[in-house]
Amino acid sequence: MTKITIKGAYGETNFGDDLLMCVFENFFLKEFENVQLNFVGDYNDYVQNLLVNSTYLEPNFLPDWEVYGGGTQFFAFQNKYDTSLLKKINVALRNPSLIKSKIKNIFTKNIINQSKIAFLGFGIGPFYENQVAILNAKEKISKAEFVGVRDEVSNQYCTDWNIPATLGADVVFSSYFTKVELKTTTDRQPKKKIGIIVRDWNWEESGKNYINNLIGFYKSYSNVELQFIIFAPSKDKDWILKTKNEKVLIWDPIKYSIKSFLEELNEFDGFISARYHGAIVAALLQKPVICVEVEPKLKILTEQVKEIKLWEKPFDIKMLEKLVGQLNYDIDYGDTLKERKLKADFMLLDFAKRYNEIK
Repeated sequence: MTKITIKGAYGETNFGDDLLMCVFENFFLKEFENVQLNFVGDYNDYVQNLLVNSTYLEPNFLPDWEVYGGGTQFFAFQNKYDTSLLKKINVALRNPSLIKSKIKNIFTKNIINQSKIAFLGFGIGPFYENQVAILNAKEKISKAEFVGVRDEVSNQYCTDWNIPATLGADVVFSSYFTKVELKTTTDRQPKKKIGIIVRDWNWEESGKNYINNLIGFYKSYSNVELQFIIFAPSKDKDWILKTKNEKVLIWDPIKYSIKSFLEELNEFDGFISARYHGAIVAALLQKPVICVEVEPKLKILTEQVKEIKLWEKPFDIKMLEKLVGQLNYDIDYGDTLKERKLKADFMLLDFAKRYNEIK
């Protein structure tokens, strides 16, 4: 039996990453025979409840393959706050599971390095000319038996580095995203309900500037009903504080399953999203969505899915009002989502083919 570790930002109470994990499990269980799956991320008791037939952080698991599953695996932002020792200590203190993860990595690094490596449905960059980060990414990715990227920018990095790669799409677009039967709400009030999916952002100032303007929009705009949504409560502690007196929907993996949280999201008529997978889920629910250009991957997504609109930097409130006023509640993503699904499926099955060739 082949042992496969799938590694990502799992277990961090981030709905997007938890959803990614479940999609990857579905893919491996459907397409691979005689495999034992072990997911690796932050320590958190709830994760095992989301998995169907896999282990999580299994001790002494010696993988034949290590798959880096989704997410932005390599990047660097120019941010004075992230280079200081005090910042690193503060991040560690706010995320004790990160300390556990780092310690675990020290003891498992030599074991993992004996495995075949694959990168699947992941993103690369931005780097902002950080040569150390670029060389680190290039070195690690070049050692992989298979590289499957989710977007054209990441694919270009691989081309520039002479690393063969398969251009796919985010795996949540794939056939392995388990669709749930979402009933269409027929008793809608005339006033539309828009969910605002937020995130903390301390990587650099230009992206962080969206926060105050979005709060200003929330307080002043009354043409629709607005409600905040927090995908990652353990990470978005500032937004937890900012919304403590507001009606807010928060991903709680103890309270919700993936399916039931999707059902909660389906109650909204449209979305404004500062989170990448928030926008992808909105499109899959056939809801109009506006991406907040907090970081480059949100803009890339609007180029891949033309129906998704973009609230660009420097985050003018009047522009957001205009974009919300133009939302099409009868939107049809049909052909665009079919294309994304085909690309994601091709990448995943291309990896399966490579796996069978060299296993």
